[in-house]
Amino acid sequence: MGRYLIDVPDDALSRGDLTVQGVTFETKRMSVDEFVREMNAYEASLIAKKNMYGYQVLYDHGQVPKTPYSRYFVTLSDLDDTADLTRAIEAYKWDAGYEIKLRIEASDWVHSTYKLKVQNTPYAVPDIPINDVPEKTRLVLSFAASVRGRADDEIPGEPGVCFKDGFLPRKAAVGEDVSVLFALKDKTDVSFTLKTDTDLRELPKDTLLNRLPDIRSEIKDPNTNGHIIRSGAVDVSSIKAEELLLSGTTSARIPGHNFTLQANTATSGALTPYLVLDMDNGDFNSFTADSLKKASLTESEAIALWDIVSRTLRPRPNAF
Repeated sequence: MGRYLIDVPDDALSRGDLTVQGVTFETKRMSVDEFVREMNAYEASLIAKKNMYGYQVLYDHGQVPKTPYSRYFVTLSDLDDTADLTRAIEAYKWDAGYEIKLRIEASDWVHSTYKLKVQNTPYAVPDIPINDVPEKTRLVLSFAASVRGRADDEIPGEPGVCFKDGFLPRKAAVGEDVSVLFALKDKTDVSFTLKTDTDLRELPKDTLLNRLPDIRSEIKDPNTNGHIIRSGAVDVSSIKAEELLLSGTTSARIPGHNFTLQANTATSGALTPYLVLDMDNGDFNSFTADSLKKASLTESEAIALWDIVSRTLRPRPNAF
């Protein structure tokens, strides 16, 4: 995911998030006929929608240029908002069996009727000519034109960002935040989370191994009942990383494990994004039940799984 590869069980459950330059990406499996019906219904609902305070709801809409099976909409960020200072810019595209939704929020104080209405009142808005709607609309339309659907087993050979069911062709650049969660299908309390972020950076003193004294102190808490199984520097497919394996009481209030591998946390950038791989055993995630009685894996089983999966983490060829 992102610009990296990792091998997880074929039947693992997954969910993920991608934000690029403030634009969020979501995918949903559907047929092209379903997509067309959904877009027609959504457009009709926006045209018919009346804001309870009288503000315009739909400012612009149409097809993404040179992009079949696509639509874009510029609306109030909240259709029932009490002011018209903010916008939502959305684009939808169907490709390879998936609907891909892009969204970003923007501001327009230049054309705001609310701003005029509250002039010379205690609610007056500063007289600043803010309007980033045009540039953010161009950004969303550009991404919508190039993004594409992607099967789980498709590994693109060009630079870009992989996300769940999608791929955004793009040279390495800042402004990328990717996260994905994988949970074992028959043991959903066992999960891996991979996160990369080009813009997140910690101070050198706050890297994983430099925080070990604080971590040792924290896990002495009787409520945590923690123990360090293993810690140290590791080299995983040329990725210089730090690793920490902990046992202790999880947020599910049962004995379990949290293992982490972290790289580039103090040196992140476009070519070396902040990278964190976590594994949890006996803890909640979006696929677990509301309560857990026991971790699915023993300590030795958890370590064995971690040692297999974490060592497959590697940069995707030509990803950057």
